[in-house]
Amino acid sequence: MRFHRVIAIPVIALCTLAGGGAQDKKQLPEEKEAARYFEKWLNQDVVYIITEEERQVFESLGTAEEKDRFIEQFWQRRDADLSTAINEYREEHYRRIAFANQHFGSGIPGWKADRGRIYIMFGEPAQKEYYAGAGTHVRAPYEGGGRTATFPFEIWRYRYLEGVGEDIEIEFVDRSFSGEFKIAQWPWEKDMLLYVDGLGETTAERLGLTRRSERPGLHPGHMNNLNYMKKFMGARNKDLPFERVLQYFNLQKPPQIQRKELQEIVETRISYDLIPFDVFIHDLRLTEQQALVPMTVEIANKNLDYAPNGPMVKARVGIYGRVTSMLGQVVHEFEDTVASEYRKEHIEVGRQLKSLYQKSFLVAPGRYKLDLVVKDLTSGNVGTMKTSFHVHQDEGGRLSASSIVLAEQVLPLEELPEVPETFVIGDVRVVPRVSRKFRPSEDLGVYLQVYHPALDQATEAPQVTVEYTITDGDRVVSQVTDLDGSTVAYASEARLVLLQQMPLEHLAKGRYRLTVKVDDRISGQSSQSEAEFEVSGE
Repeated sequence: MRFHRVIAIPVIALCTLAGGGAQDKKQLPEEKEAARYFEKWLNQDVVYIITEEERQVFESLGTAEEKDRFIEQFWQRRDADLSTAINEYREEHYRRIAFANQHFGSGIPGWKADRGRIYIMFGEPAQKEYYAGAGTHVRAPYEGGGRTATFPFEIWRYRYLEGVGEDIEIEFVDRSFSGEFKIAQWPWEKDMLLYVDGLGETTAERLGLTRRSERPGLHPGHMNNLNYMKKFMGARNKDLPFERVLQYFNLQKPPQIQRKELQEIVETRISYDLIPFDVFIHDLRLTEQQALVPMTVEIANKNLDYAPNGPMVKARVGIYGRVTSMLGQVVHEFEDTVASEYRKEHIEVGRQLKSLYQKSFLVAPGRYKLDLVVKDLTSGNVGTMKTSFHVHQDEGGRLSASSIVLAEQVLPLEELPEVPETFVIGDVRVVPRVSRKFRPSEDLGVYLQVYHPALDQATEAPQVTVEYTITDGDRVVSQVTDLDGSTVAYASEARLVLLQQMPLEHLAKGRYRLTVKVDDRISGQSSQSEAEFEVSGE
């Protein structure tokens, strides 16, 4: 299959009218993926460092764009050096998560373990001590002295932790011998002989000066037994019960952020309304590690300033875009100048139309942010947009599909009088309807790629059944079933390309859902893709 380079010039598209109507609230696959991503980010990636105030704000946001903008600001508030392109805090945070998963896992992932949590929150300690346990252990004087046997334990020492204090010691004990070390609030939590009479006594207990039950933390009435701690243990100030409890709970709080102000949540879809525009992004898998991502911008001509240019009137628009990974790395950047022009006598008709611009780029699977700026080079008016998109990971050779492109034109190049320079994917011209709004007099163009189909060994052809279904809520209003593969425009071991035109003249004004189900009759596997669209009045 050939993929042609897309040249950045505009294509004029018919304007469509807004419409209303009811639609069920079933989540699209893209929405489910976004929900999973935000759930993981909130309750795994940043669970230890997000403040309660930030969590409440994040959970109150309604759209993916708002949440992506919040995440961007979340990391900016913690970035100590805004002059650099890389957010060092975020880079270090994800490095710590990877380290924790590699070194502190047991029956649970490393990031969930106490050592993993402390490491993610505060980083590498200045000093570590490890004791394998089970053998004879001589207590330090400030722990009461004497000999005992212990469970495996570690001591981590930090010189200073903001919000916690100076000279911090954290003890982790593995009481199950499973590799899961838990934070100890009291020094005798590591003592294997704690409940064995006559064994594992402190020096004062062996001399009969005090009883084991009087140790702070073993009995509610002795929680603040300062006399025991100072007289019989020689405890340091940081070993006193209140200080130990305070440290224990301070270690549960998120670290203090570099920039403490909680920035106002700004409008994330359109920051300037002088030039409103819409964007449609979809991804097409090329290999397991790379995808083609066409991005289409739609601008209403009525929002552009047309200046005289001989017998013509012309609008010139500058477009700048930047694609960044969720770690803040710039993976693609582009800048183009495009034009839209009409003869003077046709400008009033032209103002009722819309212009399209498309740019394609190659990226690896993952989630990305897109920042776009559109500037009218005649009037100086500006429009901006921040949005996000997800490039799907290959599903290990299983039958799967790209997102559906709802188009105003889907035609094989062989059916066109000449090869166009824009909106070409392989051997097909695909002009997306960015607004996803169609009139009843139009056809609903459908473009879809299906990956990893099985081919008949004799004919080297696929055997698939493709079902195109339009629903209004739970009611099926239109259905086309392709039993012989007539809607398959291209087939290989890597992919099928599906093209379909569905008439809409029988549909009332309202919102609908298109479902494309592909059944591979050779492998027995199925895939299903969905997209919403709107039918407006004439």
